[in-house]
This record gives sequence, structure tokens and C-alpha cells, in this order.
Amino acid sequence: METIPAELRTCLQAGRRGIDQALGRDRGRLHGLWSRWRARPADAALREAFDVALAASLASCQARAASLPEVAVDAALPIAAEADRIVELIRAHPVLVVAGETGSGKTTQLPKLCLAAGRGVAGMVGCTQPRRIAARTVAARVAEELKAPLGGTVGYQVRFHDRVGDDTRIKFMTDGILLAEIASDRWLSAYDTIIVDEAHERSLNIDFLLGYLKQLLHRRRDLKLIVTSATIDTARFSSHFGDAPVVEVAGRTFPVEVRYRPPGDGNGPGETPAPGGKPPRPGGGGIAAGPFSALDPVLAIGAAIDEITAADPRGDVLVFLPGEREIRDVHRALEKRQYRSTEVLPLYARLSARDQDRVFNPGPQRRIVLATNVAETSLTVPRIRYVVDPGDARVKRYSPRSKIDRLHVEPISQASANQRMGRCGRIAEGVCYRLYAEADFLARPEFTDPEIRRSSLAGVILRMLHLGLGRIEDFPFLEPPDERAVADGWQHLVELDAIEEAGDGRRRLTAIGRQMARLPVDVKLARMLVAAQAHDCLRAMLPIAAFLGVQDPRERPPEAREAADNAHAQFADPRSEFVGILRLWQAYESASEELTQSKLREWCGKRFLGFLRMREWRELHRQLKLLCAESGWREEPPGQALLPLLAGAPAVGEKVAASNRPSRGELHRTARLAREGDNKAAPGSPVPDRGRTPPAPPDKSDSEAFSARQRADAYRSLHRALIAGLPTQLGHRTEKGDYQAPRQRRFQLFPASPLAKGGPSRGGPPWVLVATLLDTQKVWGLTAAAIEPDWAIEELPHLLARRPFDPRWSRAQGTVLASEQIGLFGLVLAPKRPVHYGRIDPPGAHDIFVRQALVTGEIDTKASFLDANLKTLEQACEEEAKLRRAGLVADEDWQARWYLDRVPGEIHSAAGLDAWYRGLPPPRRQSLRWSSIDLLPGEGSQDDLYPKYYPMGDARLPLHYRFEPGATDDGVTLEVPLALLNALDPARLSWLAPGLVADKAAGLIRTLPKTQRRNYVPAPDFGRAFFEAYTRPSADSLAGELARFLSRATGVPVAALDFDEAALEPHLRMNLRLHEEAAGAKPGRDSRVLAESRDLEALRARFGERAGRAFAARAGRALAAGHAQELRAFPEAPIPEQVPGEAGVPGWPALVDAGDHAVLRVFADRAQARAAHPRGIDRLLRIALADKARQARRQLPVSPQLGLLYAAIEKFGSGPEARAKEKEQLRADLVEAALNAVLADGLEGIRDAAAFRQRADAASRQLFAESMARLQLAEQILAAVAELKPRLDAPLMGWAGANLDDLRAQLDGLVHPGFLRHTPAEALAQFPRWLRGMLLRAERALRDPARDQARMLELKPFADALAAARPQGADGLPEWQALRWELEELRVSLFAQELGARGAVSPKKLAQRLAALT
Repeated sequence: METIPAELRTCLQAGRRGIDQALGRDRGRLHGLWSRWRARPADAALREAFDVALAASLASCQARAASLPEVAVDAALPIAAEADRIVELIRAHPVLVVAGETGSGKTTQLPKLCLAAGRGVAGMVGCTQPRRIAARTVAARVAEELKAPLGGTVGYQVRFHDRVGDDTRIKFMTDGILLAEIASDRWLSAYDTIIVDEAHERSLNIDFLLGYLKQLLHRRRDLKLIVTSATIDTARFSSHFGDAPVVEVAGRTFPVEVRYRPPGDGNGPGETPAPGGKPPRPGGGGIAAGPFSALDPVLAIGAAIDEITAADPRGDVLVFLPGEREIRDVHRALEKRQYRSTEVLPLYARLSARDQDRVFNPGPQRRIVLATNVAETSLTVPRIRYVVDPGDARVKRYSPRSKIDRLHVEPISQASANQRMGRCGRIAEGVCYRLYAEADFLARPEFTDPEIRRSSLAGVILRMLHLGLGRIEDFPFLEPPDERAVADGWQHLVELDAIEEAGDGRRRLTAIGRQMARLPVDVKLARMLVAAQAHDCLRAMLPIAAFLGVQDPRERPPEAREAADNAHAQFADPRSEFVGILRLWQAYESASEELTQSKLREWCGKRFLGFLRMREWRELHRQLKLLCAESGWREEPPGQALLPLLAGAPAVGEKVAASNRPSRGELHRTARLAREGDNKAAPGSPVPDRGRTPPAPPDKSDSEAFSARQRADAYRSLHRALIAGLPTQLGHRTEKGDYQAPRQRRFQLFPASPLAKGGPSRGGPPWVLVATLLDTQKVWGLTAAAIEPDWAIEELPHLLARRPFDPRWSRAQGTVLASEQIGLFGLVLAPKRPVHYGRIDPPGAHDIFVRQALVTGEIDTKASFLDANLKTLEQACEEEAKLRRAGLVADEDWQARWYLDRVPGEIHSAAGLDAWYRGLPPPRRQSLRWSSIDLLPGEGSQDDLYPKYYPMGDARLPLHYRFEPGATDDGVTLEVPLALLNALDPARLSWLAPGLVADKAAGLIRTLPKTQRRNYVPAPDFGRAFFEAYTRPSADSLAGELARFLSRATGVPVAALDFDEAALEPHLRMNLRLHEEAAGAKPGRDSRVLAESRDLEALRARFGERAGRAFAARAGRALAAGHAQELRAFPEAPIPEQVPGEAGVPGWPALVDAGDHAVLRVFADRAQARAAHPRGIDRLLRIALADKARQARRQLPVSPQLGLLYAAIEKFGSGPEARAKEKEQLRADLVEAALNAVLADGLEGIRDAAAFRQRADAASRQLFAESMARLQLAEQILAAVAELKPRLDAPLMGWAGANLDDLRAQLDGLVHPGFLRHTPAEALAQFPRWLRGMLLRAERALRDPARDQARMLELKPFADALAAARPQGADGLPEWQALRWELEELRVSLFAQELGARGAVSPKKLAQRLAALT
């Protein structure tokens, strides 16, 4: 403005100051005119336009100021005492916090005090209320106090109702209305003052408004903000707005008494009625008057009202309940009580205006008002003397983890309880009955959780991005939301494809997101509408979106639930409840056009439809339709989607015109949709259900007007649009009958849903889409439809997880295919869909193409080189057969590498190969053909010094050469499969390759001691001479042959041990690369390297056992193919002692005991096979002798006395069952011991069925006789035990007691439960002698304990060694068992020499045996 003349500059500044005095709604327009004038200050027309507009706005502002109504504050209200102070603070500060108790009059008087402070002139005084009913009733009350008509000076705007005029000074509205105005007016210029009432409720809208207004106050200096509530955290709100002043107003005029009536409290009307009160009037069948011990909340409420009635039959009562269902239950129960001159009235948000007026305009009768928490704040229900507070409310919580809305009844906070208490005590002393304990009240949280911490934030984030308010993490919320909720909100918008990552790392709205942000509905519904516009089904989607945006108008009262279901069934669709919504909409629209309002109300009542909810649905549909029109969207013709949907599903066998014939896949899906209703029912007809009126089928003319494809396409388009808005609310039916949803959630269809009673096997369709997942006691899916998973795959490509697997060559398709699993957050939509693998992994597809198509010839191609190569390969194989040597022809791996070097990597199909081959010049085509030399690598001459393969039996192991000193694989590297590790010959490996023999010989000569080395100088000459003498490897190692060669050459003796091979350079020792083939892979492919080393013994130490198992598995394939996996009889085919193994290494077959059967395995170790085979034969013999064993058990004559002696060892207990069990167990153990004896030896040689049968027959004949022998032996053993045990109880004190302890331990080791069947037959036969020796020792220990202990110390090392081996399981090995029995013989030789010991045993011999074991 420096270049503007001073006079014009003064005018411009005056005009700018004048804008601040104009109407708020005109300031934006005036500022634009002033900016244009400032750009051209000399333009008289621009100045005149600004002056005219400013003068008109100032005149309007002055007129509004002159017409302000007179304000009179009710002196009876507590806020009147602070009225002057509040007015001064409003004038002096931009933000004021008013904390007033319930009944202070703040809700109705603050807007009037704003008028007294001069507000409401430049704009309106906007007053927000959390509920529609509160906004309407408070507006009516303030208008009455100002003596102005409603809609004039005082107006209100709620959803579907707007009574605001140009001269309105005070506007009451819901916080959602003010929030919606931000989208069109970022400055909120229509208001000069905003009052946020009931801020303690901390709804999502309130928290967002408080954060937005905090930002707006920095830009609008003229704006005033008042935050008020009855129970408010004043410090938090004051600090949020920069330490704004706080005014606290006194509460109610009359005191309120709080009476606690928790469950279990006996001080109820049934015991001690109030003084002077009358007993409750008995009623018929309602709530029984009794103490508060009833756990039923209906009974508890009835008991409280009975107590109130007994004390004051005329006092009005306000009862708080969680929801409408509870209101209906209590209403029905209280009406049955028939209180005298009493009416029971409901009060909830969706109640009609006429029913609400009955509550706020009381009559002469006493009233019991049953209300939800809408009466908790703002509303003043007249004439309330008593409040009954059950202490709970239905709270909606969103779980970011499970992505489900939970609607549970929860205890209310202290603030909410005090708000409820404040509803009484306004006209007289009040009483608040709290149906819970005082300790429970004190333990509850002080304030209710803000909605921002229990709601999905997707809508907030979308709105902020649309308004350009920055990141939600930086937004000045009163209380920042949880990080998990914020992340969930972002994720939700990603799922809806509403946001994307910008280049700078920030997120921004997509084109879809910008369209969604213009629609003031839930983000899911907005996404559905955007998708419907894209799929040309907007006309059909609008009623559905509006329906989902309001509460369900269909009513199911408990007393008439069946009738309601029958009434609703006429609109139901067996496939989709969304189509049922369309049918209901069409019926309601037709009735609205034909019937009057009263008749329409009657029409809704007969069909159990809420009249007001239907009106809300229609009004929201109208608003959405207007918003879509403003966005430039156009509804499709009715015949494109809406009417085909209403016409019903196509029949399974319905004929389609040839010109409009659908594809096979579309016909399959159409037939499947039809089958989901009923296989025998006509398309579109409902599933018959007992007791339910079936819906009327669509007109036949309508069905015939649209083809099957048209109806299927319409159904598909509508539900694809629905999937776009509900991407994670799909479900797949499980075997249990419930549905598996994404993110591992499960839900069930709501029982009243038509789909829950229809579909395949009447268990519901396989795939469903639900509009809502609600967690009450179970997770229910509400408003469901049958869908196909292919629709979700087509609609949600940005959310799908695709996992290709099983790539393979398909000769029929001529390309590389793979199976693809498509999942949506863990829910598998397509388990195995074929896809072209070349689009996923071109290099991998190329490798598969070469190996499975070109190498094998399994391809139909016009490229001639492939047929020529196959013929050359066939000729090379013939030459190999003539030479009778396997492995001469290059293997498939070499062939694949040859093609990979020549065929471009982008080719992975027959068509691609043909196109590439056609463009090649003739020389390039010729280079793709094989020759015989190519197919016989390394085999053309015996003088080849560096072969490519290491021959090993029938296998050829690749050899690789590298010249890079210091590298791990410098020199020659041998590729060794794991299965052949143990088959490698160290002597053969020492010869390396022929070209390296001379160098290695020279290197070994250099490692000789100096006294020997000086005889072989120069060493390279001797090395070359050795190579000339040994052009081929011999059976001995290179070092052995070189030692003999040098000894013969000079006469100086040299031994192989004289060479120090560890001192050789690394490249002169074979490098072994051990690899393992992947499971199911072909040999030579898909292997991984396990280790790489030049030390064969070290590799065998690490991987020898594993290599043995791999070798045995390969060697036993052919043998195991002829036998069952589980053997319970000896196989008919003989079992050879040896079979050919991998690369010519023999395998050793043996039967292995597997518990209740035997299996046939092949061992790489002959010793292991010899040890396992007898045990396997033993198992089969026991199976074969099972009947004989049972017969022997039945025939054994066991005496009762013997059974008692055995029972003392087995410890069966007492009683008849125990006595029977002890005899059976003894018989079983004796027969088992007999089996051990008859099957003890000679089993290792049984390898054919004849030998097996011969041994089984022999054992069968010997079994009973051996069992009788075992019985006699058992009698001797048990008699000796019975004689020995009393001797072990003799008194020995101090160190001498260890002698008897050793005897007891010895006895427990010999005679333990099951010793008859577990002890080897040879050892068991010695038990009588050993026990006799223990008797002798016990007698002598009493006479000379010192001598006994000295001998016992000689045994201690061996007993300790056996005890140490027991935890490791080594004591069961044959070597340790032999040591154990020899120890028993040693005990006999030490303590009872007269009995004689078997064999020559001594402590020295046992020590030698123990040393060998350890």
C-alpha cells in the first residue's frame, strides 16, 4: 500500500475496519470486494460496490441489534446470582467455562445471557446439544421464556427438521449439525457465539468441535465460545483453551437424598415399609413386592417403585433403563401392577413428538417415566420427585483389534450417576434410589470414557483430510485418541481405498476418498454409494444406504414376535436381505403415494414397521439423493438394476436368448444363487418355513421382462458395491455352522435372518456379506446377503494377499502355470486358482519352462530345433547302451543349463518360443542344435586330465575347478549328495583329478622329514614320474602308492605315515560340498548346501547319522513297495539280508519292533540291522502266539497264597476286584516270562515265512510247559522274598544300618512290579540262588556288620555306575545288562561263597568291563 495515495489508503483502512462490524455471514463476501478494490484503488466502480455491500450489511446488523428481545433471568434459578459476572466475562474473554450442577438453569439461561452481553447481532448464538430431543425441547422452552414464536428469535435444527429463519438470534442444534456446517463454512461465519453444552459427555463430535474451535478462535477474534456442563472437569477444559476463566454455579434448589439398594439388601418394602406408608397394592402376576435381594433388574425396579408408592403414592418417578427393549419389559411389568391413578410413559430419542409431549406436559395423574439416557442431561422432565437408577447403560465400543462394534450393558460413571440424580429435587426434596452399593459407586470411574477412545476414527480422519486440518496426531483434541485407534482409522480408510501415500510420505485422499468426504454419512455407506455410482446401480443403493444410516424400522416386540416375522416375510428375499430392503422400500413408496398419513401410519402398524423410523428413512434417502445430484451423479434407469433385482433370481434351467447368452461361469454362479434359496422353489420365492407366511413371489410378467443374465448382473453389481463399503465383513461358512470372517473373526447369522433358515442344507449360504458385526454375548451378523468370493476378488484388489505355489508346466495351456491362494486378511477367498506364473516370477517361470518343457520335450511347438535335439539325445543314449556304461550322456541338469544360456529369459510359453524362433537368422537357429560331442562331456578321451564328473557306482558326481588361492573352493570341488556321504572312499578321493596328481605327489614329498626329503630332489620331477607310472588311480591311497614308488626308486624306505598331509596346500586336497535335495525334488534340483569341507571325517562326524537315514530311505524304496507299512504277520516274500543301495552301496533290511506291529526298514549299518531284526521277529511271533498265550493264562493253576505274595509286590490294593486282578496279572506275567524264554535265541536267522512258521510252531508247543516252569520258579522266588523281607527289618543302628539299606535296594532292583515279565529268562532262573545269598548275607550282617560293610564298599563303584546310567536310558543296553547280572554274581561270591558263582567274576574283571563301557 506504499504506492497508494494517502487519502485512498485512509479509505481502504476504514473499509477494512468496517468489515469487522458487519454481519458475520457477509464478511467473506465483503473481504473479497475489499481485496479487489485494494488491487485497483482508483477504480470507482469497485469502491462503490464495496461501499454498497458494506452499508447493507451494517444496516442489517444495526437492525438486528435494535430488535434484540428483552432478557429476563429467572431469579429462582441458581445461575441468576452469577448472571452479571457471566455477562462481563463473555464480553471480556473469548472462552468461558461454566460448571453448574444439575438444575442450575445454565442450559436455558446462558443463551439469554449471551443476548444480554450483546451477542447474537453479527451472527447467531449457536447452542449445541448432544441429542435431538434435547435441542427441540430446550428451544421450545427458551422461546417460551423470551415470549417469541419457535422458529423466529429462537429456532432449532436437527436431522430432518429445520426451524431457523433469517431473524433467528438463538439456534439450538445437535453437535452433528454444527459439525456438518464446517464442510460448507470453514469460518462458521453464521455464528458470533457458540455454546457447547453437556461437554462432559465427550462424544466424538464434541471432542472434534472443541479441537476445531480452538484452532478457529485464533483466526476469528470476534468469536465467543462457552463450554458448559453439569459435571465437568473444569481444569482440563480451562487449560485446553489457555486457562480460560471458570464460573461455577450452584445446583438444585432442594436437596436430594440418595438411597442405595444393592442386590442382597434386605431393607426393602417386603420387610420394613416406610413409616406411615401403606403396603403395596397386591397385583396379579406382575412384579412381586419383595426385598432387593432379587437379582432380576425388573424385580429390583418394581421393588423400588413399590417402596416409593408406599411412602408417596402421588410422586412422579423417573426410571433410567439401558434401551428400548428394557423399557418395554419394565413397562409391561409395571402396568400389570395397576398402581392407582398412575400412568407409565416411555421416553427415548425416537419417540414421536406427540408421545414426547405427554412426558413434558404432565396431566393430573401420577407418572412413572421409563427413559433411556436421553433424559440424563439437558432435558428437564417436569414434576419428578423420585429417580430410580439401576446403574448401567448400553455403551457402544469399537474394538480396533477385532474391528467389531460391541454393544454391551456397562456400569455408568460417577458423573453420569450424579446427572441422573440431578433429574429430581427441582420442585421439592427428591430421593434417588441407586440399585447398587455405595462402595460400588465410589469404585466407579469419575467420568465416562470419551467417545473418541471407544469409536472408530475413520470418519474423523476422512473429515480432517477433506477440510485440510492436518494430521490427526497433531490435532488439538481435548484428550488425544489412542494410537491404536488412530492406526485402525487409517487402516480402515486404506481398506476403503479412500487414501493413498503421497510422494513425501504423507497420506492424501484418493479420488474415491474425495467423493466420500462430500457425503455426510458413515464412511462405509459413503464408499457403497461411490461404488454404486461406478457400477450403475445408484438408484438401488440409495434406499439401502439410507436404511443402514437409520435404526432398523422393523419391529419385533416379544409378545408378537412370530406375527412380526410373518409380516416382514412378505418383503424378504431368500438370497439377500439388501434386496429385501429394496422390496420394503418399494412397498412403502407405493403406499405413501396412495394413502393418507393416518392410513399410512395404520399400514406401518399392521406390518410392524415404526412409522417415525420409516419417515426418517425416507428423509435421509431424499437428502442423499440431493447430495448425489449435487456431485453430478445420475441415477440409472429403473430397468437397469432396481427392477431386475425386484424381479427375482433366474431359474436354474431358464433359457437365455442366444443374443444375450451368459458365459459358463456366470450361469454357474446364477444357478448356485438360485440353489441357495430352495432347489424346488421358483426363483425369488422364499424358503418355506413352518409357521411363517411366505413372501409373495414377484409378478410373472416382471420376471419374464428381464433375462436371467440381466437379473444376475444386477444382483452382482449391487453386491459388489456393498462389498466395496464392507470389505472385511465377508464370511465363509465353517463345518460348525458359523462363519469365518477376515482377521480370524467368527460370527453367526442373526436368527431372524431369512438366510439363517435357508440355503444349502438349511444352514445358510457358503459365502455371506453382512452389514454389521455386533458383539453382544455372541458376535452376530446383521443384514446379510449371499455372495460369491469372486466378487470380492474383483472389487478389492488393493487388499488381497496373493500367494502363488506349485509352479508347473502345462502342455495343454502351453505355458507355465501356478496355483494361487488369494486371501483377505487371513480369510481364504480362492484356495487354488490357476494363474500364469510368468506374470508373477518371469525368471522362475523361464527356468521351469526350460526344465519341464524343453528338456523333457513335453511341449507342442513349431520350433524345429527341439525335435532335432531330442533325436540327437536318443542317438547318444544308444551309444551309451552299446558301451554298457551308465552315465555317459549329459544329464538333464546339463541340458537345462545349455538351454538357459541360449534361450532368452523372458520366454516361458510355447507361443513366445515360436515367435522368438521365427525371428532368428539361420545361423542362430543352427546354434540351437546339439551334437554328439555336446552330449558326452568329459568322456571323449581317457587322457582327459580334468574330468567333469566323479564316477561312483551308477552315479556321476559333478566336479568343479577353480584357480583362486585363498578361496574356500580353490582347487577341485566335488558335489556330494547327503545320501552318498558315507559311501565315499577316502583313498579314491586322495587321487583328486589326473591333472593334479603330479602336483600333489610333489607336495607330499616336500612334507617328508629332511633326512628323507633330500633323497627326492627336485620334488616336481619325482611327482611327474609318479604320474607317468600311475595314470589311473589304484585301490590304495595316493600316499601309499607314492611311498612304495619312492622306496622302489631310491631304495630308501618310505612309509605312507611319513607324509604330513595336513601340511599340504588346500588346493591339493579334495573340497567336499555336501548338499541335500529338497523334499519331493528331482535329483540334482532344488538342493541346499549343508556344509563344505576338505575333511571327510569331520563331515561324517556331523552328518554321518543323517546321511545314513537318507541312504536307507532311498535304498529301501523298492523293498518297501512290496510290503505293507504296518506288519502283523510275516510277509510272504523273503527278506533278503542285503539289497542294492544308493550308487551301489549295499543296504541291510531288517524288521523293526514298532509296539503293536512291525515295520520293514533298510539300514545303512549292518550292525544296526542285526540288532533290530530279532526284536522285529519277536514282535511278530508274539502277535502270532497271542491265542496260545491267552489259553496258557487261563490254564495256569495259580494258588491264592501265591497271588497274595505277588500282590504284595504289585500293590493291587484290597477287595474282590483287587484279588481277581492280582491272579490275572500273575498269570499274564508268567506267560510273558515263558514267551521271553522260548523266544530268547535264534531269531536273527529268520528271513522267510517257512522259518518263521517253524519257529512259531515250536514256541507254541513249548509255551505251556515253559509257563508251568515259570510258575514253579515264581513260587520259589516269592517264597524266598517272603522269608527275606522280615530279616531286612532287623534293628541295626548308625552306620551299620547301611548294610540293610543296600540289601533292600538290591531286593527292590530284583523283585519289582513286573519283574517276571521284564527279566530275561536266563537271569530269572538265577533269582532263587541270588535270594538265598541275600538271606545268608542278612544273617551274617547282624553278626559282623563291619566285615559286611567292607565287602559292600567293593561293590559300590559298580552300583553307582549303574545308577548313573539309568537316567540316560543306557542301563537297558545289552552291555550294561550283562554288567548288572555279573554284579549279582559278584555279590554271591563275596557274601555267600558256598552257593557258588557262575563264571569267574571278580572286582577287577568288572572294573575292566566298566572301563570299556565308559
